[in-house]
Amino acid sequence: MANRILIVDDEESIVDSLSLILRHAGYEVDFCYDGIAALKKFSDSSYDLILLDIKMPKMDGMEVLEKMMDMKNDQLIIMISGHGNIETAVEATKKGAYYFLEKPLPDISEMLVTFKNAIDYKNSKDELARYKKDLIESNRIIGTSTKILNVVELIEKYKDLNLNLLITGESGTGKLLVANQIHYNSGRSDKPMVVINCANIKESNVDEELFGLAEDGEIKRKGKLEEAFGGTILFDEISNMNLDVQSKLLKVIDEGKFSRIGGTNDIITNVRFLFTTNKDLQSEISEGKFREDLYHRINVMNINIPPLRERVEDISDLTTFFVFHVCVAYNISVKVFNENALSRMKTFRWPGNVRELKNFIERIIFTVDREQISVEDIELPETKHTKELNDLLNKFLSLNEFQNESEKMFLLKILQDYKYNISQTAEALKIQRSHLYKLMSKYDIPTPSRIK
Repeated sequence: MANRILIVDDEESIVDSLSLILRHAGYEVDFCYDGIAALKKFSDSSYDLILLDIKMPKMDGMEVLEKMMDMKNDQLIIMISGHGNIETAVEATKKGAYYFLEKPLPDISEMLVTFKNAIDYKNSKDELARYKKDLIESNRIIGTSTKILNVVELIEKYKDLNLNLLITGESGTGKLLVANQIHYNSGRSDKPMVVINCANIKESNVDEELFGLAEDGEIKRKGKLEEAFGGTILFDEISNMNLDVQSKLLKVIDEGKFSRIGGTNDIITNVRFLFTTNKDLQSEISEGKFREDLYHRINVMNINIPPLRERVEDISDLTTFFVFHVCVAYNISVKVFNENALSRMKTFRWPGNVRELKNFIERIIFTVDREQISVEDIELPETKHTKELNDLLNKFLSLNEFQNESEKMFLLKILQDYKYNISQTAEALKIQRSHLYKLMSKYDIPTPSRIK
């Protein structure tokens, strides 16, 4: 399909010449002779490029430019003037014009190259916009529960704050998803997002990895901090970073600058810092594994992602989302989980959270031939706890012994789910903290301070 170009100029000879040249080059051409007519055409039609004269009757081109940019701020417009100067060109560019041409117009080949480059630029921008939209969609947070809507609200609230943000949550809850949403919805979205997996940082080359390397005044390697310039840098699972590297990161955050290894000049850090962790950093601090001063620097803002067991009402939406995307990706008929199947899935605790649910759904899609998934198809995955319970059921025990053993097993499971956070565990069990402590004492379960 040919690109459409609108010519707006009060000189008929210019309009005729440009129309002839552009049609010969394969473009579809429309034209008018004043700004008011141009705005009418602009509101009624879509154009890939507009060639807009500045000096025209009724309404000059600069005013038309402003009105067009107000209506569609990504419109591609090249200004044309026979009385142009640098100040006029700068003003037009500031108002949103892509380029400025002076009359008499340049030779045909040069002019056509200018128009082609402009349209190629627009196409590239449109492709990037589609890519960004796809990225945002693929990283969309699914669910309508109060807890997950609160997360979405915080993302919107924090996305453009240039403050350090700590994202917490169990493995599989979607911490990277939230980090992506923060970046791709922020004003930094057109700049890089660099992710550093803290578990993979090696002490031997950490300085080079983070800060880069220079030799004899030449850059040999850019570090991650420099690669992320203007964008976002994510330290994924920050609790895995050793204390020496923590100290170096703290210095960068405090001073807002760093220098390459072997370099002499300071580089200012123009990045948004994001951090994730699936551990209780306060416990890590008390055990001497994490710097308290770094914790306070990275935890300026916080988003905690609830585990799936605390938002089971989202399982239906998540299931629909994953089923559709998996079936489309593999070009198979979209399957449906019936209500009984979904109800069965909502009874499971999903220790692997949303990631485990996704893997489970993928497995069901490819192992069940029918298009409707029923409750009989839902065999929830076994864990070490289900094995222990099966073993317990087959032991020769009195009722009292079974009650004690199973109660202890259940307590240990919930404590592990909440990483031995007493308040959260008691709330999940719907008992008082004092009662939980008594039960832990009864079954000789260590308190958090005694867990190593």
